[in-house]
Amino acid sequence: MARGRTQDLAAIREAVGRIVSTDDVDPYAKVGVYGPNGSGKTRFAATAPDVLIIDTGDKGTRSTVGSGAMVFEADTFADIGYIYWYLKSGKHKYKSFALDTVTGLQRLAMSMVLGEADERNPSRPSKQPDKRDYGRAGQLSNGMLYAFHGLPMHAIFTARERTITDEDTGAVIETTLDLPAGVRGVTMDLVGVLGWMEPKRSKGKRVDTMRVGPHSEYRTKDRTNQLGDLVIRPTMPKVIEAWNNVEE
Repeated sequence: MARGRTQDLAAIREAVGRIVSTDDVDPYAKVGVYGPNGSGKTRFAATAPDVLIIDTGDKGTRSTVGSGAMVFEADTFADIGYIYWYLKSGKHKYKSFALDTVTGLQRLAMSMVLGEADERNPSRPSKQPDKRDYGRAGQLSNGMLYAFHGLPMHAIFTARERTITDEDTGAVIETTLDLPAGVRGVTMDLVGVLGWMEPKRSKGKRVDTMRVGPHSEYRTKDRTNQLGDLVIRPTMPKVIEAWNNVEE
């Protein structure tokens, strides 16, 4: 019994040692961006300091030529796990990573699940996911998202957009991340800034914009309270500066 109490006291002291002031802000910005193809999501990710872009199959890094960003093209869900353990080791030069896109991550997770299911039951129709497959793919995706979120690095999670409309009227209810509900909820919860990307034209030139302020249609978030409603020419350094000068 005495030994048990000693272990409990040691655990309590260790827990107490993790109490810190809320002024000690986590210096690593966690950002989610979504939008249609070509809206500037990958270009935004490439502005992060010493960034590794993990391309999950969307092949969007052509737009980042000249940025100095590095890219890893993941062909399988296992590939993403290998890169996670590499980044977790700390034996690398990167200060930031981008999962580009979480939509692609979910697709790779489903591909892995369907492959396992085909091995268990070769007679089932190939590539036809059922409810359990969707649940398993969601669990895999969420586990990977939580793991990457815990890395001591700046993080960018990108996704395609999905428009939800009223079945009767066809009116737009919401524009959000193109992900299954469970994975979408986890992705939005894990980030401190969630922005919708849209390119605009100014004097004949393209200008990327990112909406982070409240909007009746778009899902957005800005826990820094410093970025305003619309960020013109958004970059990760801008977001990181706001993140580390957070005002309540």
